[in-house]
Amino acid sequence: MEGLLYHLYTGNYDFTPKPDKAQRELEQKLFTEWERIQEELGLEFVDRMFQLEAEREDIREFLAFREGFRLGIRLALEGVTPA
Repeated sequence: MEGLLYHLYTGNYDFTPKPDKAQRELEQKLFTEWERIQEELGLEFVDRMFQLEAEREDIREFLAFREGFRLGIRLALEGVTPA
């Protein structure tokens, strides 16, 4: 089985875009700033902030995935519905 649906089902479909050069540079700048914050406020604070940000990002990514899925279904239905 090599179809898209199978890859979605097994979790082997990675729809995450690869970061470009500008994104990688921004990530490095953010990392540098987080190191400065860690020096001032401690590792526990930074870990908690990353945990909260990860939870928020998980929700955001799921909502985007759900909307993309809904869009795909609507487009497919429109394609097979008589005009």
